[in-house]
Amino acid sequence: MWRWGAFLLYGSFALCLGSMAAGLNAPPPAAPWQINVFDGLYGIVSIVMAVRAWRHRGLDQRSRRAWGIIAISFVILMLSGVVRGIFPGNAFPTPGDTLRLLFAPVLLAGLLTLPLRTRGRRTRHKMWLDTALVMIGSGMLLWYFEAGDNLDRAEHISGNALAAAMAYPAFDLVMIFGATVVLMRGAAASVRRPAILITLAMLALVVGDAYFGYVQTQLDNVTPSDNWQYACWIAGPFLLAMAAYEQVREAANHDLRIEDPTAKTAARLPYIAMGLGYALLVFAVRDYPLRTVGLVLGAVVMTAVVVARQVVALRENHELATTDTLTGLVNRRQLYSRLRMAVARARGGNSVAVVLIDMNGFKQVNDTMGHEAGDQLLVAFGRILRANVFGTDVVGRLGGDEFAMVLHNMASAGNAVAVVKRVIAAMQEPVAIGDIAVQPQASFGIALAERGETDVDALLHRADMAMYQAKQDRKTGYAVYAEVAV
Repeated sequence: MWRWGAFLLYGSFALCLGSMAAGLNAPPPAAPWQINVFDGLYGIVSIVMAVRAWRHRGLDQRSRRAWGIIAISFVILMLSGVVRGIFPGNAFPTPGDTLRLLFAPVLLAGLLTLPLRTRGRRTRHKMWLDTALVMIGSGMLLWYFEAGDNLDRAEHISGNALAAAMAYPAFDLVMIFGATVVLMRGAAASVRRPAILITLAMLALVVGDAYFGYVQTQLDNVTPSDNWQYACWIAGPFLLAMAAYEQVREAANHDLRIEDPTAKTAARLPYIAMGLGYALLVFAVRDYPLRTVGLVLGAVVMTAVVVARQVVALRENHELATTDTLTGLVNRRQLYSRLRMAVARARGGNSVAVVLIDMNGFKQVNDTMGHEAGDQLLVAFGRILRANVFGTDVVGRLGGDEFAMVLHNMASAGNAVAVVKRVIAAMQEPVAIGDIAVQPQASFGIALAERGETDVDALLHRADMAMYQAKQDRKTGYAVYAEVAV
């Protein structure tokens, strides 16, 4: 049922865009009929689904409270369109304008009420600084496209028009702020997808508003004239409806576990905002004297070098925090994190296997040849492990002479055994420790994650039990948990 519902919503959106595209070369003087019909449809769906999420007993109390606030924002947004049709007019603020501007802060309050990631003090400060950078870049764009030209002509336009020129960019900045905070902080597993859909909806509305502001200021056109611009405005309500729909659909499998946010994408946002801001600055001064343009370009290049240096420093700090300094493999903390992500993302008939490894005879090498020789053996053994797994697999050092491997896409324990046998075969060739050839020896314990399993500690415990069994019986050098008598 849920799949058919999503299919109908996506189908209606495709129908809406297709019918609007058919009249792309003949823009209507007023809003096309698709806006009125589908905007109302998506408004009703979003309100009904948001109310269901608010009342759904499968969600935790905080999520339900958040969706109650979000439902109110959806009601306000729908009423703004209804009131605008009943009380048309260009004198700002109309009742429709007031409701539309009220929608953003109410929706923001709902988004910030969702279960978001709790961070440490320093990380939280960094997040707010990154958010501020995104807001500054966004503000520069909105200033150029929506507000700046109107302020330059302030003495030639009415006070109402000037107020509208300032109010709507502020409204858009509120929505960008909400989208940025959610992307930066991340959300609980079962509200992450709806939260991302809401942020995309907010960005679609911002793009439509920004283009409309540009048309007003640069082309002196007071009414929307492009169907793609209307498409941005209809995409917003559609995505809001899909967000509420997805939340109700996922409520049965509600999980308050906080997942890692889309870290790589979110981490790029401040740099993207900075790049857009400087690109806009260069574009804006293109007609200035060359002396001014040269100074601006110099400042842009200087900032780019500083940012590049900062990126290198951040990557270095990240490597120090997540990498074992001796072997270059991931450390215990990072391996646990990667294992959690691997288990959560396992799909279909494939699973994740964990292999715990304990070297045999390492203490003897340390005692007879010295700690430096022991370190060389650890490095050589880590290199063997890394060379015999696939690129997506993870190899880490847990500490001392203990290692671990996280193997992805394992259809059965036999696949993991094949990887271990490949490592054992590579270990048959001695490694040079100074002038002495030493053959690495180790015991391997293998455990396969069960379908739907999320308890990483239990999985590691099973692998540890298998490794202990392998140490007791060194015939093969490895043991699989399923074959261990418990």
